[in-house]
Amino acid sequence: MKLSTAVPALRGDDAREDEAHVVKRIIMIGLAYFGVTVGAGFASGQEMLQYYVSYGWWGVAGALVNLLVMPITAMAILQYGSYFRAQSHGKVFHSITSMLVAKFMDYGLSVAQFCVGFVMLAGAGSNLHQQFGLPLWVGSALMVVLVLGAGMLNTDRVSNLIGGITPLMIALLLAAVVYAVLTFDGTLEGVHQFALQHGTPALPNWFLATVNYTGLSMFSGIAMAIIIGGSNWSPRAAGWGGFLGGLIFSGLLLLMVVALLLRIEDVYDADLPTLALIDKINPVLGVIASVGTYLMIFSTALGVFYSLGRRLAAPRPAAGRLIFAVVTLVGFGLSFLPFTSLVNNVFPVIGWLGVLFVAILLGTWLMSARTDISEEGLRRDRIRALLLYRLDPQRRWTPRHANTLIQAVDESNLRARQLGDFVAPDLAREAQLTRGIEISEEEQSRLGERLSDLQREHREGSEKSGAHSAQQSDERD
Repeated sequence: MKLSTAVPALRGDDAREDEAHVVKRIIMIGLAYFGVTVGAGFASGQEMLQYYVSYGWWGVAGALVNLLVMPITAMAILQYGSYFRAQSHGKVFHSITSMLVAKFMDYGLSVAQFCVGFVMLAGAGSNLHQQFGLPLWVGSALMVVLVLGAGMLNTDRVSNLIGGITPLMIALLLAAVVYAVLTFDGTLEGVHQFALQHGTPALPNWFLATVNYTGLSMFSGIAMAIIIGGSNWSPRAAGWGGFLGGLIFSGLLLLMVVALLLRIEDVYDADLPTLALIDKINPVLGVIASVGTYLMIFSTALGVFYSLGRRLAAPRPAAGRLIFAVVTLVGFGLSFLPFTSLVNNVFPVIGWLGVLFVAILLGTWLMSARTDISEEGLRRDRIRALLLYRLDPQRRWTPRHANTLIQAVDESNLRARQLGDFVAPDLAREAQLTRGIEISEEEQSRLGERLSDLQREHREGSEKSGAHSAQQSDERD
């Protein structure tokens, strides 16, 4: 029996409302992903200055390469998170590669996350120092307080908080781009030559810099992206959310590279080029931009320290908040190194490690995992639709529906209890939205247990039926 033959479908307004919720979810995932990847170097413009603008117009070609690679890679990473219901990156790495490679990726990412984290804290200090003249430690200390406070929230709240900051980031960056284009009064060749002469390139040529930065930009958000994906029931929604987030990141990167290159004479020696550019538009807007940049730094610092704490606490989940606090405070102690020097020395090393990670994650996804994830996504949609159907008192639940549900559960890569726990929030929302059925929090918490019991009862019934048939056959013989 094909699973699709017994799957009830949403009709009319119900289907449209459900699709609207999926689109909204994709947008929120995309904004959250952009928020955890944008970072201090991107938000401030320092990364763009060193990795792209310093190569003149060749840097724009590099930004176009990033635009092609990043969205599809982000899609793969978030789909992996959803598929495995990952609570940390270790689950994904150990599932798609050999034990040795997985351990290398696991430990390598944890170390790199920590490095990115304390660079973010250094960027926070540099931000408030450049705009307001405050001591470097003040901006870093305030950032630590914000990160520790927000990190005590659960995964969904952290994702929503990061996603909520993102529209402000995008608006500020677009304002800088518009200003740079409208006020440009030089020549294209002139800014190209000035960039080559006065820039501080991260690597010997633009192509190496592009490859390295693509790995770096993906690497800084891999761990939190996996967690964001792991909190989403639908691999399809998680994947398209990742694609949207990657597209926003690489699209803004391209625009900002052009903007900074057009104004290279004004920003080439600034710690925070984007902030310096916006400050030229209007001092008040510069203050707003400083706060916005600070929030961008916060989003990445929160993402890397939160996901690192979750990973280190995997063997002892009860100690998660304590471990998160400790690694954040240790990062604060290392954040007093100069920000520009950190970007120029730490990030290229992390970037090459990121290239390796991207190659493994994207390669395994393209070769085999993409098909498995797609099939699992359809299977989960069937499971959700059948459970919704069973909850509706106006619908007739038959053995055929039960068999189809259990078949889908048996074929899933997750256990019945995991599936039930995973789908419960989405199921409760959809039941209320499309059927007017209220599912209490207690009932949601027991859904995994009930689905597991239903699977066990079905298996026991099948075994008894098989034994009875065998006995009748022996008697006839």
